[in-house]
Amino acid sequence: MKILQTIVAVFALTAMGIARAQPIPEMLESTVGFRSFDLPAEQTGSFEVSFDATPTAEKMDGFTGISAMVPREAGDVAAIVRFNDQGTIDVRNGGSFRADQDLRYTANLAYRVRMVIDVKSRTYSVFVTPPGQPEISLAKNYSFRSQQAAVRTLSKLVVAGYKGRDGYFAGPHRVSGVSLKAVSAP
Repeated sequence: MKILQTIVAVFALTAMGIARAQPIPEMLESTVGFRSFDLPAEQTGSFEVSFDATPTAEKMDGFTGISAMVPREAGDVAAIVRFNDQGTIDVRNGGSFRADQDLRYTANLAYRVRMVIDVKSRTYSVFVTPPGQPEISLAKNYSFRSQQAAVRTLSKLVVAGYKGRDGYFAGPHRVSGVSLKAVSAP
């Protein structure tokens, strides 16, 4: 009976659009909307999360980010690196997306992403290693998303995808090889 109640509760939460986080699998894929996964522990200081991100289409719109809770909207995600629909990789800085340098992406190639996050200062830097090239500093000391300016802990890895201007989902991106480690404050 208890198992049946749990199954019914999970289906009810899913039907109501309430998301829940899961442990991080070896490989995950974005969809239209948000998928979130528990980090091994709540992060309150400085840490680095690294992963391989592979866009499956040109000019898609999908991101990987870190949040304090299971997101219901993009504003719930503090730190974001995105494959944008213009064919470049950019990063959220407060109220907008930008990058310190232009970095084009190619579908079906893996990009190693390293996000160095300082929860206390609510800033982060993003480094990307394109296939066969040296690491590029894409964003240095960017601010958390404006709506997350007061966040004190981060505990979720988030992947998300969006439909394009034409109303179609161009394709997901895949994330694998996720690692997390503590680092000294920048």
